[in-house]
Amino acid sequence: MENIFLIITVFITSVLFSMLGIGGAIFYVPFFYGTGMELLNAITTALLLNIVTSGSAATLYLRKKMVDLQAAVPLILFAAIGTQIGGYLARLTPVDVLLFLFSIQMIFIGAEMLFARFEKYYKGKEISGKKKKFLVTGGGLIIGILSGLLGVGGGSFVVPMLIIMGYGIKCAAATSGFVVVFASLSAFLAHVWTWEPDITLVLYIIVASFLGAQVGSRLMYSRVKADTLRKILGVLLLIMAARILTGLL
Repeated sequence: MENIFLIITVFITSVLFSMLGIGGAIFYVPFFYGTGMELLNAITTALLLNIVTSGSAATLYLRKKMVDLQAAVPLILFAAIGTQIGGYLARLTPVDVLLFLFSIQMIFIGAEMLFARFEKYYKGKEISGKKKKFLVTGGGLIIGILSGLLGVGGGSFVVPMLIIMGYGIKCAAATSGFVVVFASLSAFLAHVWTWEPDITLVLYIIVASFLGAQVGSRLMYSRVKADTLRKILGVLLLIMAARILTGLL
């Protein structure tokens, strides 16, 4: 019965987060940890689902020419470097510290989803080529380090960064989803050596994640408004962050 609940939760999460260009690891890590999974196992499993969710959605976005490869490729390269650093740091960092950092990240992302400050402020604005290069280089490294350290694909940071660079929300979400595939893959490879998975359960949730992302990416492409969805997810992340912080006190 517990496995059925996990499978349904993964499917729904994949539908929702794939619409926003985010793999869902920001939800999966605390969710799996809350079910009793060891933290580093939860991180590695979340990264695998990130690869599946974002990869499934990215196939549609690529076919529909929604991904900007000029922005995506350098981000992927710098993120790949950062993930190896983050994966190494994760093995040295105490669990309570990782949970605290993860909850702070959830607060930042939840607040951004609720208020969409980056999108409102930067929409339609142009920035210089030098600033774009700085954002891609620094942003890629930061995304990679966070992916390796906390088990997130970085999509929640890629989307606002691309909006700052002048991209529309749909292009930013689609491009972010593509970047997350490779950032998560690199981080997964940094963690896989310490992973102790339940293979049967993992296979089931991989299928659920793939199917959920197919549904979510089609809903996003068909111009479903994401504002309400984003606000709901923002509230959910803030609640989960508060729960983690309360448990650390």
